[in-house]
Amino acid sequence: MKKVLNIFLCSVLALTLTACGEKKESSKKYYCEEGTLNGENCETIETEEVKQSCEDGYTLEDGKCTKTTTTNAKASQSCSDGYTLSGNTCLSKETYDKVTTQECLLPAEYDIGEYTYADGTKMKNVASVEDGECWYNSCNTWKNGICYGGSLAKTDFTTVTSCPSGTKEVSGKCYKTSQVKTTYTCESGTLDGSKCNTTETKEPLNNCETDGFTYNSETKTCEKVTTTKALEKEN
Repeated sequence: MKKVLNIFLCSVLALTLTACGEKKESSKKYYCEEGTLNGENCETIETEEVKQSCEDGYTLEDGKCTKTTTTNAKASQSCSDGYTLSGNTCLSKETYDKVTTQECLLPAEYDIGEYTYADGTKMKNVASVEDGECWYNSCNTWKNGICYGGSLAKTDFTTVTSCPSGTKEVSGKCYKTSQVKTTYTCESGTLDGSKCNTTETKEPLNNCETDGFTYNSETKTCEKVTTTKALEKEN
């Protein structure tokens, strides 16, 4: 009875047992003439170059997609020491007294141009002071833009009160002025003159142009896998 049971187990389990009195093997081996063996199949892999692209608004550069946004930088105005900011002008903290001068009181029709006389000579129509009196050029007769009978005419002085040279009157007071210094800063991005440039970077889109090819992120190539049945050989 023990011998019959032993033979039964050997035939059912198909095991190689010393107790069976014989060695049995039923496994098969597979091989590929082309490609790589994967189980009972052969896999052949074709590759092609990846075509990279970017989303709208981005530019492909050195394998990255970039987009630069330009905005106005924040402007800050300041003045040199001794000056304060007033609107778009720097005014001196110190004020200066006005000065009084005498100028020629010219008629309303006075022309500060240049006279052309009949003989072709030209005379600048500028008032001048001679021997304490104010004189200006006067044209007695005009014809077609040419002066006939020009002569000097005498006029009175007028007293003028104004700010001294190199100063400017603001709200009735005299100040020296200085150029406003403008400084630009960016909360984010890179300063370029009066602009801020912010660059965003993204990974490109990897596309395969040929049907049947897919992108492999490990090999970074487009691949197409063809599977065929492997060939068998008995041991």
